[in-house]
Amino acid sequence: MKKNIILFLLVLIGATNSYSQCTAPNLPTLSSLILTTTDTQLSVYFDTTANVPATTIYYLGILSTNPILNSSPLNGTTYNVGDNIGGGNIIFYGTNYIYKKTGLLAGTTYYLFIYTAKTICTGEPFYSITSLNASAITFNGTAGIPAGYYDAVGGLSCSSLKTSLYNIIKPAVANPNPTYTGLWGAYYISDDRLNDAANKRIVWDMYSDKPTGTECESTFGSPYQDRGLSGTVECQRYNREHSFPQSWFNSAEPMRSDMFIVFPTDKKVNSQRANVPYGQVSNPTYTSLNGSKVGPNTFLTQYTGTVFEPIDEYKGDFARSTFYLATAYENLVSGWQSNSNANDALDGSSYQCFDNWYLKMMHNWHLQDPVSSKEIERNNDVFMIQGNRNPYIDHPEYIALVWQCSGILPVSIIDFTAQLNDANVLLKWQVTFETNFNKYEIERSADGIGFYKIGEVLGRNLTNYSFTDNNLATADTIYYRLKMIDADGKFSYSKFIAVRITGIFLNTTVYPNPTKGKLALKLSHSLPVNSSMFIMDISGRVLMQQQILSGQRNIYLNLPQLASGRYFIKITNRIELINQSFVIIK
Repeated sequence: MKKNIILFLLVLIGATNSYSQCTAPNLPTLSSLILTTTDTQLSVYFDTTANVPATTIYYLGILSTNPILNSSPLNGTTYNVGDNIGGGNIIFYGTNYIYKKTGLLAGTTYYLFIYTAKTICTGEPFYSITSLNASAITFNGTAGIPAGYYDAVGGLSCSSLKTSLYNIIKPAVANPNPTYTGLWGAYYISDDRLNDAANKRIVWDMYSDKPTGTECESTFGSPYQDRGLSGTVECQRYNREHSFPQSWFNSAEPMRSDMFIVFPTDKKVNSQRANVPYGQVSNPTYTSLNGSKVGPNTFLTQYTGTVFEPIDEYKGDFARSTFYLATAYENLVSGWQSNSNANDALDGSSYQCFDNWYLKMMHNWHLQDPVSSKEIERNNDVFMIQGNRNPYIDHPEYIALVWQCSGILPVSIIDFTAQLNDANVLLKWQVTFETNFNKYEIERSADGIGFYKIGEVLGRNLTNYSFTDNNLATADTIYYRLKMIDADGKFSYSKFIAVRITGIFLNTTVYPNPTKGKLALKLSHSLPVNSSMFIMDISGRVLMQQQILSGQRNIYLNLPQLASGRYFIKITNRIELINQSFVIIK
């Protein structure tokens, strides 16, 4: 027994001796500390290379609205996030170098105190005596477009509109805030999201994200942030990707650090994209895990070199980012055509900016992938961090209005409305400049699915057009859309709009109701075309279907096979939809 006790004491002494005496670790350098704020969020980013090995060094962050703490961390005490020290609250304690705090007050000065702590030593954790101190002010306002922000562009179009927007959104300083290094911390605010399992915050990477299915789940900071190592395969590292390649503007500021054109993306996919233009690919030489592709361009024939095609989910995001750059740097973009391979997409002008194929494709992507809530929220965050906005997220219609005078874009509908009058609907639409354009065909639907032509209006290079529908369908709601047909027969559709017209027609009469089986329908008007009639039960199951010839106004039915209960009649054709119900009693 005595021998065992001695062995136990020797093991205990050996274990104790394996711990070194605690010494205070170095603080991060002040120059490496970057605080980024919005109205309610703050991200902290700093460099940890002053301490090696980093795995034994912890960083304790205390946030307060007071500039001085009245006490410091106690050696040997392990703290948790949310604990109070000296009148401030702990917002992080760990080995990482990037953190975020939410739920802050707008327009408030916050003071940050960072202590270092040595672990794996006698008496751990052993804290630094002093702290690295800094402060930041949260955005004093609300997220969204400030009142009057775009007032100066009212009524403008083409180059005048573009220049007016430039004067609103152009970067105000040559050295932007955040800096290129500061983007790492800013991304934690502007480009984070919950993973699909909703159990951690991950980088919103448009080069690896899958709208459905398993995807990369890079977290901010260590170990996924690119610090020069790894990233030879997907999902190892994320870095900073210029949607508009930085070699096209010689990596100059403030473009290099502009958050509207620099996004966090997978390092491997970013390297595959390199500095080639965006494009459309049919025969890829490389396909990423989420379906992004590299290969020869197949959009039109003006450029057939190598391009990068992101997935459909984000094509509009990158298009609006591209249009932003052409506007925010209108004073510089015409001088970039000869840089690197910029000539593949740029035309050397300050107005159109892009080659015809690139402008057409970006416009198509903008239409195919409309503005999402992701873009709106990121636009608000970047505005609070960087101080300007992307106008093509706030007002997508500006793209057509700006570039309509290039003669490259098809006619676009800026506004499309419907006004219900006593017995008709007045349609109005505002359009961009018409180039090689033929006509507008007006189409109507009784269910929002099947549309039929009810009229047409020739294009006359006007800004505003109208059409009156005097032959309304008998339905609770009717739908309209415009088919825009070019001179060469190519066409596109507008969005559709709905108009409720319940109550302007006499309803269809069903009698006797209730009935034992025999039923008569008296319509408010004769059917204008051949129609289909359906009898359905309350679950929507079709029990009977028959054709009704045009011109009929009175319809007689004998339904002895139906059990007691409520049933529905639907009469539909390419013009109208009629609904009614009846009850069977036995």
